[in-house]
Amino acid sequence: MASASRSIARQVLLLGAGLCFAAASSAQPVQVLRELPYAPESGASDAVKQECELDSKIPEALAAVIPDVKLVDKFGGGRKLELLIRDVHAPPAGAFSGPKWMTLHGTLKSGSKEIGSFRAKRTTVFGKGTCGMLFKCMNAIADDIAEWLKNPTEDARLGNAS
Repeated sequence: MASASRSIARQVLLLGAGLCFAAASSAQPVQVLRELPYAPESGASDAVKQECELDSKIPEALAAVIPDVKLVDKFGGGRKLELLIRDVHAPPAGAFSGPKWMTLHGTLKSGSKEIGSFRAKRTTVFGKGTCGMLFKCMNAIADDIAEWLKNPTEDARLGNAS
Protein backbone atom coordinates (compact mmCIF):
# COMPACT_ATOMS: atom_id res chain seq x y z
CA MET A 1 0.00 0.00 0.00
CA ALA A 2 2.79 2.42 0.90
CA SER A 3 4.52 1.54 -2.36
CA ALA A 4 1.37 2.41 -4.36
CA SER A 5 1.04 5.75 -2.52
CA ARG A 6 4.68 6.60 -3.26
CA SER A 7 4.19 5.66 -6.90
CA ILE A 8 1.14 7.92 -7.23
CA ALA A 9 2.91 10.76 -5.42
CA ARG A 10 5.90 10.38 -7.74
CA GLN A 11 3.66 10.46 -10.83
CA VAL A 12 1.92 13.61 -9.57
CA LEU A 13 5.29 15.22 -8.87
CA LEU A 14 6.61 14.35 -12.33
CA LEU A 15 3.41 15.59 -13.97
CA GLY A 16 3.68 18.90 -12.08
CA ALA A 17 7.33 19.28 -13.05
CA GLY A 18 6.46 18.55 -16.67
CA LEU A 19 3.72 21.18 -16.68
CA CYS A 20 6.08 23.75 -15.16
CA PHE A 21 8.72 22.96 -17.78
CA ALA A 22 6.18 23.19 -20.59
CA ALA A 23 4.94 26.56 -19.34
CA ALA A 24 8.48 27.93 -18.95
CA SER A 25 9.63 26.68 -22.34
CA SER A 26 6.55 28.05 -24.13
CA ALA A 27 7.43 31.64 -23.23
CA GLN A 28 8.56 33.37 -26.37
CA PRO A 29 11.84 35.22 -25.86
CA VAL A 30 11.98 39.00 -26.07
CA GLN A 31 14.80 40.18 -28.30
CA VAL A 32 16.83 43.19 -27.15
CA LEU A 33 19.74 44.64 -29.09
CA ARG A 34 23.15 44.09 -27.47
CA GLU A 35 23.99 47.74 -28.15
CA LEU A 36 21.33 50.38 -27.83
CA PRO A 37 21.26 53.59 -29.81
CA TYR A 38 21.43 56.99 -28.17
CA ALA A 39 19.02 59.66 -29.38
CA PRO A 40 21.03 62.41 -31.08
CA GLU A 41 19.74 64.89 -28.49
CA SER A 42 20.33 62.53 -25.51
CA GLY A 43 22.83 64.86 -23.86
CA ALA A 44 25.20 61.96 -23.10
CA SER A 45 28.75 63.25 -23.29
CA ASP A 46 31.44 61.30 -25.12
CA ALA A 47 33.09 60.62 -21.73
CA VAL A 48 29.88 59.11 -20.33
CA LYS A 49 29.38 57.02 -23.49
CA GLN A 50 32.95 55.68 -23.35
CA GLU A 51 33.35 55.22 -19.60
CA CYS A 52 29.86 54.07 -18.57
CA GLU A 53 29.03 52.05 -21.71
CA LEU A 54 25.31 52.39 -21.09
CA ASP A 55 24.57 51.21 -24.63
CA SER A 56 25.75 47.69 -23.72
CA LYS A 57 25.24 47.70 -19.94
CA ILE A 58 21.49 48.42 -20.13
CA PRO A 59 20.77 45.31 -22.25
CA GLU A 60 22.93 43.24 -19.88
CA ALA A 61 20.97 44.57 -16.89
CA LEU A 62 17.69 43.65 -18.59
CA ALA A 63 18.92 40.13 -19.37
CA ALA A 64 19.98 39.75 -15.72
CA VAL A 65 16.48 40.47 -14.36
CA ILE A 66 14.25 39.20 -17.20
CA PRO A 67 14.79 35.51 -17.99
CA ASP A 68 12.96 35.79 -21.36
CA VAL A 69 15.34 38.46 -22.74
CA LYS A 70 17.57 37.30 -25.54
CA LEU A 71 20.37 39.70 -26.51
CA VAL A 72 20.80 39.94 -30.29
CA ASP A 73 22.97 41.83 -32.76
CA LYS A 74 20.03 42.27 -35.12
CA PHE A 75 16.28 41.79 -34.67
CA GLY A 76 14.69 38.71 -36.19
CA GLY A 77 11.09 37.56 -36.20
CA GLY A 78 9.11 37.18 -33.01
CA ARG A 79 8.89 39.52 -30.03
CA LYS A 80 11.31 42.41 -29.76
CA LEU A 81 11.79 45.30 -27.39
CA GLU A 82 13.09 48.31 -29.27
CA LEU A 83 14.89 50.65 -26.87
CA LEU A 84 16.32 54.14 -27.27
CA ILE A 85 18.50 55.94 -24.71
CA ARG A 86 16.58 59.18 -24.88
CA ASP A 87 18.09 61.34 -22.17
CA VAL A 88 21.20 61.17 -19.99
CA HIS A 89 21.91 63.91 -17.46
CA ALA A 90 25.32 63.19 -16.00
CA PRO A 91 27.64 66.09 -15.32
CA PRO A 92 31.09 64.92 -14.21
CA ALA A 93 32.25 64.79 -10.56
CA GLY A 94 29.76 62.22 -9.26
CA ALA A 95 27.44 63.34 -6.47
CA PHE A 96 29.32 66.65 -6.13
CA SER A 97 27.77 67.88 -9.40
CA GLY A 98 24.20 67.01 -8.43
CA PRO A 99 21.63 64.39 -9.40
CA LYS A 100 22.00 62.09 -12.39
CA TRP A 101 19.16 60.67 -14.45
CA MET A 102 18.40 58.77 -17.61
CA THR A 103 15.33 58.19 -19.73
CA LEU A 104 14.63 55.25 -22.04
CA HIS A 105 11.89 54.90 -24.60
CA GLY A 106 10.74 51.39 -25.41
CA THR A 107 8.35 49.71 -27.82
CA LEU A 108 7.40 46.04 -27.55
CA LYS A 109 6.48 44.44 -30.86
CA SER A 110 5.45 41.03 -32.06
CA GLY A 111 6.59 40.98 -35.68
CA SER A 112 5.52 44.40 -36.93
CA LYS A 113 2.54 44.71 -34.54
CA GLU A 114 3.05 47.06 -31.61
CA ILE A 115 2.02 45.51 -28.29
CA GLY A 116 2.97 48.36 -25.94
CA SER A 117 5.28 51.28 -25.33
CA PHE A 118 6.77 53.16 -22.42
CA ARG A 119 8.94 55.97 -21.23
CA ALA A 120 11.11 55.05 -18.24
CA LYS A 121 13.06 57.54 -16.14
CA ARG A 122 15.04 57.18 -12.95
CA THR A 123 16.97 59.76 -10.94
CA THR A 124 19.52 59.38 -8.16
CA VAL A 125 21.47 61.74 -5.94
CA PHE A 126 23.63 59.08 -4.31
CA GLY A 127 26.29 56.78 -5.69
CA LYS A 128 29.97 56.33 -6.24
CA GLY A 129 31.03 58.35 -9.25
CA THR A 130 29.02 59.42 -12.27
CA CYS A 131 28.84 55.92 -13.82
CA GLY A 132 27.94 54.37 -10.47
CA MET A 133 25.05 56.79 -10.14
CA LEU A 134 23.88 56.04 -13.68
CA PHE A 135 24.12 52.30 -13.00
CA LYS A 136 21.72 52.75 -10.07
CA CYS A 137 19.28 54.42 -12.47
CA MET A 138 19.85 51.69 -15.06
CA ASN A 139 19.17 48.85 -12.61
CA ALA A 140 16.00 50.50 -11.34
CA ILE A 141 14.79 50.98 -14.92
CA ALA A 142 15.54 47.31 -15.68
CA ASP A 143 13.32 46.34 -12.73
CA ASP A 144 10.61 48.73 -13.97
CA ILE A 145 10.71 47.21 -17.46
CA ALA A 146 10.59 43.67 -16.04
CA GLU A 147 7.39 44.56 -14.18
CA TRP A 148 5.88 46.30 -17.25
CA LEU A 149 6.57 43.28 -19.47
CA LYS A 150 4.18 41.24 -17.30
CA ASN A 151 1.32 43.43 -18.60
CA PRO A 152 2.53 45.78 -21.38
CA THR A 153 0.40 48.85 -22.08
CA GLU A 154 0.58 51.76 -24.50
CA ASP A 155 2.34 54.96 -23.44
CA ALA A 156 3.19 53.71 -19.95
CA ARG A 157 5.22 55.92 -17.63
CA LEU A 158 7.73 53.91 -15.60
CA GLY A 159 9.79 55.00 -12.60
CA ASN A 160 9.96 58.81 -12.37
CA ALA A 161 8.70 59.40 -15.93
CA SER A 162 5.97 61.96 -16.33
